[in-house]
Amino acid sequence: MAQRTSQSARRAVLLSGLALALFAWALAAGIPVGIRGEWTWLPNRIPVRLASSLATGLALVLAAWLFCRSGRWERMGRWSRLSALILFVLLTFAFQAAILNAAGLPLVSAGEIIASPVATTYYGIALELGDVRSWVGSYPSVMGDLPYHAKTHPPGFVLFFLGVQRACAALIQEPGELLHALAERYRVFGIGPSPSEAAAAIVSAFLIALVGALSLLPVYGLGRQLVGSGGAACALPMLAAMPALVLLAASPDQILLMVTALTLWLCYSAWRARSWARAFLGGAALGLAFFLSFAALALAAWLAAWAAIGLAGCRNRRAAAKQLLLAGAAGLAGFLAFHLLLYFALDYRPLPVISGALAAHREVTALEQARIYWKWLLMNPLEASVFAGLPLVVAALWSLREAAGDSRRGRWRAFLLSWLAVLVLLNLSGTVRGEVGRIWLFLMWPLALAAGDWLSRQRNRHVIAALLVVFQVCQVLLMRGYLMMYNIR
Repeated sequence: MAQRTSQSARRAVLLSGLALALFAWALAAGIPVGIRGEWTWLPNRIPVRLASSLATGLALVLAAWLFCRSGRWERMGRWSRLSALILFVLLTFAFQAAILNAAGLPLVSAGEIIASPVATTYYGIALELGDVRSWVGSYPSVMGDLPYHAKTHPPGFVLFFLGVQRACAALIQEPGELLHALAERYRVFGIGPSPSEAAAAIVSAFLIALVGALSLLPVYGLGRQLVGSGGAACALPMLAAMPALVLLAASPDQILLMVTALTLWLCYSAWRARSWARAFLGGAALGLAFFLSFAALALAAWLAAWAAIGLAGCRNRRAAAKQLLLAGAAGLAGFLAFHLLLYFALDYRPLPVISGALAAHREVTALEQARIYWKWLLMNPLEASVFAGLPLVVAALWSLREAAGDSRRGRWRAFLLSWLAVLVLLNLSGTVRGEVGRIWLFLMWPLALAAGDWLSRQRNRHVIAALLVVFQVCQVLLMRGYLMMYNIR
C-alpha cells in the first residue's frame, strides 16, 4: 500500500507540473483567462519586480519542507505550534506585501488600488461621510444612487475604510511633504483626499492583506478538527501560496475570507464541544459577514447544507438533531444580537438594505446579459481553479477521490459535500459571470484542507509539499508577470 501511495503521489506531482507548464505556455501565447468580448483578466503592461516575491515564496517552500515532515507537527508542543502558525501568517503577509510592491512605487501603488474607483468605490464614499449614524440610517434610501460596489452590498466595507481614515487622521497631526505629494497623486482618481486620508489608502491595502493572512488561523483550527493536526499543518503552506490570496491582497474579499473561515470554525467547534457560547459567537460572526457583503448568503447556505448532510449521516439522528437545534438557537441569538447592536448604535435596518441590494444586483445582472450563461457555466470553475492554484487543485482532487470511498470519515465528507453543493448551485445560478478568481476567494480555501489531508497520508510528505508549494509560487509569479490584477485606471 505504501508503494502504491508513493506512485500516486508521483503522478499527482507530475500532473501538477504539466498543468503549470501548460498554463505558462497559455500565458506566454496570450491566451486570456476569461472569455474574449465578455470578461478577461487583462494582460500586464507594467514592468514588475519579482525578486522579493521570489524570496518570500522560497521561504514558504522552506517552511513547508520543515513543518510538513512526517510526524513533526504532531510531536510539537502547543507553544511550538503557535509559533509556527504565527510564522506562516507572517510569511503569507510578506508574500502578499512583496506582490503589492512588485510594480510602480513601493507602498504608493498599493494605496492606488484602494483609492481607484475602478478597484473599489468604498474608499471614495467613505471620504464624503459626515455623521455616520444618520448616513447608515438613511442607507436604504441612498444606496440606489451609490456606485456599483456599494449599492449592491451593505455599508460594512464603507465603514471599514472610514475607520481607517479617521484612525490615520488622529495619528497624523502634522503631515509632511511626502503625504501632501501623495494626496495630490491620488487626485487623478477624481477624489480630493487630505494627506492623512491618502496615507489611509496605503494602510488599508496592507491591513486588508494582513487580515487575509490571518485567515490561516481559523482555517487551521477547523482543519485540525476535520482532518487532524497533520493534515491542517500541510494545508497551511498550500493556502499561503494560493494565487488568489496573494495576488488580490488588497481586495476587501480578503476580509470576507477571514470572516467565513472564522464563522465555520466557531460553529463547528461549538457543535462538537456543545458550547453555546461559541455558537453565539459563530452567529455573531455570520452577522458580521452579512454586514460586509451579501455574498454571506452563500455562507449561510453552506452552514445549512453542512448541518443537513451531517445530520443525515448520524446514527442517532434524534440526539444529533436536538444538539443541532440548541446550537442553531444560540447561533441565531448571536446573529440577532449583532444586528440589534448595529440598530441601536447606527440605526442599521438590514431588511430594506437586503431588498435594495438584491434589486440593484438584478439590474446589474440584466445589463450583463451579453455574457452568455453556458459559457460562464464552464469558465467559472476553470477560472476559480486557476486562481486557487493548479497544483493545489490537483492535490485536492486526489484527496477528494480517496475521501469519496472512505465511509469512516463522515464529518469530513459532510463538509466537502456541502461545500461542493454550494459551489455547484452558485455556478448554476448564473449570478456571477466573470472575475470569480476574486469573488469566490472566500470559497476556495477548502481546497487547501483537502490537499493537506491528502499530503498528510503520503510518505515523504514534506518533499511532496515543498514541490507543490514551489509550483504554486511559480504560478503566482507567472500570473503577476503576465496578468493585470487591478485595472485601476
